[in-house]
Amino acid sequence: MSSTPSVTDDPFLLVPRDASDTREVLRVLRKTRLYALRALLRPPRAHVSESARRVLVRLREGLEPLIQSDGERLLAVIGTPDVLPSLLSAASGAHPMDECLDVAVPALLVGLDGAGVRPAAALHYRVLGDPLTTLTHPLGPLRAAGVRALRLDSEGLRVDLGAGWTTLPQLAEGPAPGERHAPLRRGHLCVHDTNPLWSLEEHPSKHGNATDLAGRDVTEWCDALDAALELIEVGLPAHFAELQHTLRRVVPVGFHPERHLSASYTEAPGLIYMTLHPDVLTLAEAIVHETQHGKLNALLWQDVVLLNGRSEWTTSPVRDDLRPLMGVLLAVHAFVPVAALHRGLAEADHPLSRTEPFAARREAVLASNADGLRTLYRLGQWTDTGARLRGALGRLQDACVLAAPVLPTQLA
Repeated sequence: MSSTPSVTDDPFLLVPRDASDTREVLRVLRKTRLYALRALLRPPRAHVSESARRVLVRLREGLEPLIQSDGERLLAVIGTPDVLPSLLSAASGAHPMDECLDVAVPALLVGLDGAGVRPAAALHYRVLGDPLTTLTHPLGPLRAAGVRALRLDSEGLRVDLGAGWTTLPQLAEGPAPGERHAPLRRGHLCVHDTNPLWSLEEHPSKHGNATDLAGRDVTEWCDALDAALELIEVGLPAHFAELQHTLRRVVPVGFHPERHLSASYTEAPGLIYMTLHPDVLTLAEAIVHETQHGKLNALLWQDVVLLNGRSEWTTSPVRDDLRPLMGVLLAVHAFVPVAALHRGLAEADHPLSRTEPFAARREAVLASNADGLRTLYRLGQWTDTGARLRGALGRLQDACVLAAPVLPTQLA
């Protein structure tokens, strides 16, 4: 097994130094969860109905003492894929607050109950829209006959179905077999997506990210994704270890034999969307690429990184259309670690690394990264945190270039 490609100094939000080097990513993820929690406690004045405001005032009465008594477990549940995306979508105004709360808060209460949290002050939530027919659960969705309210207190979680309160075990034994989240070597394959922004798409060749197994068995998806994760473990073992924090859920979005598509959202760190593909390296690259997006997206809730990231438009090394400079940073931040994956596989003498397609792909990624970095250095106006990230990108790119073989095309 190869060692993680060396970085001379600070590998900030790129490839960790070793499997235990999780301090920075955990700090960034924790701050994002705190931001989401603050939005729940102090929602923005805009985009909030009066009924939602009343419900949140009552919920806050239970949350504030819980922060003091069990804050870390509360933050852990805030960070789960059924809670965090909806809270951040509501906080940013990207999706209506009432709809986001009807996903996030029931998921929060179910998650706290599953974690064994028993608050002294009850957490009470009355559904704002139509009664819920599904409750999210860490194992998968639970079907319900119209949940109108939920209450978590010192005795556990109860739900109101309109004819009285019942406990979760009485409501359902568990998710239906076809809807269970299937465990992967890191994260889960999820066929029940609650991200409210799934239909939004910036890529010109895609139209949203509807869940789609493409007629394939869940086992086929899991086998393909696990093979890709195994490749990451060989080429970037420290990055693979970090995925326990940065890859929570993979949503299947179809199959394209000739072209692979993937996506992620600023509001949903840890959640990635992927098509199935026959090439294991393509899948491994996509996992590295999208989880890198998740790390940078989490950071962007705390620091703009590029002061002109949204106002300066330019060409991108990985897209045909004009992109804001932030799009170039997202691409470079995603693909410099992909170059490190190639380097790690070559150093491990993995059979894939001995093939001509691998060599060509490695060369293309390095060239694209160099192009993107030149653009960022030429146009970027950086915050202090952004300058730190830029330096780490340059050092890792240099290390990958120095380790790459000189190909005949480069000598011509």
